[in-house]
Amino acid sequence: MTSGKPPKQPFPSNPPPPTDNGFQQASSSQYDPEKNEQYRRGVKMLHERCKSIQRHNERVVFRLHSVKRLIKTRSRDVEMLKKRLDRYQDNWRCAPEKKAVKREESKAEEKESD
Repeated sequence: MTSGKPPKQPFPSNPPPPTDNGFQQASSSQYDPEKNEQYRRGVKMLHERCKSIQRHNERVVFRLHSVKRLIKTRSRDVEMLKKRLDRYQDNWRCAPEKKAVKREESKAEEKESD
């Protein structure tokens, strides 16, 4: 009884000899220089695309590091400013926010116009 699979084909009795790079060379009847050139162009295009993506990734990483540095510098400057204002014993922490002041001014203008 068979399983429905085709029978295995035996290995060829005389395989082609290996070339100097260790790979077996296909028979000359199967070699197609046009197809080989297509593969070569495809590999070259793929390589160029990979290099382009790598350059873009390096630019993104550089920008990320520079932004991290800017954030760190800004945080340090804010902390230094807070400490300096605290030394002057200025009541800056209780000051109204700029947005709240603008809202109050706009409400006052609306009441005056009514």
